[in-house]
Amino acid sequence: LTREELNKVLLYAEENFARTVNSFINENLRGLRKAMGASKFAKQLLKQMKRTGTLAMCRLDNNTVLEKGLYYYQGNDFASELVYSIHRLCEPCLEHIDNNFNPLDVAQKNEFSEASAKITALISSCREKLNNNAYEDFETDLATANALNAQLAQTGSIKVSMVYLTMIQEAQNVVTYTINLMKVNRKFQMDFEI
Repeated sequence: LTREELNKVLLYAEENFARTVNSFINENLRGLRKAMGASKFAKQLLKQMKRTGTLAMCRLDNNTVLEKGLYYYQGNDFASELVYSIHRLCEPCLEHIDNNFNPLDVAQKNEFSEASAKITALISSCREKLNNNAYEDFETDLATANALNAQLAQTGSIKVSMVYLTMIQEAQNVVTYTINLMKVNRKFQMDFEI
């Protein structure tokens, strides 16, 4: 995917992750339905972008494909996983609220709201670096991602429901896939502009 396309993926991730979490915490069924619709649209858009990108890669010379092809396809995979992870986060949240199951308790809401805000800020920071093709301060994002995943791994200390476990797992995936997407894009972009 091109930088412009990856920007769209990260913008979707930033907005839809926040929308999903906030809608779930506030028991906003309409917001969750909107997030599901956005996920379905993003998955379709990704398929279209992959098709176009694969055709473009076929037209490049062999040396360029050998040098950059792996990063390109890894970037596609991480972008897909990021979109699918947010979809997998949204789906059980929507079902949970739609079926009027018990809401998260106050401690879970506070804990996850705090983590969610940090994850959204991380995605925003990565998107800004991607847009500017400036990775000088990327080590800070890597450290933030590691700290977030460690924090999310510790959340088992309070009473946990299945939906909350799913939220934690998919939030960790969102962090991991965002960082991995940035790593391969940084390698792809080095001395190479599409």
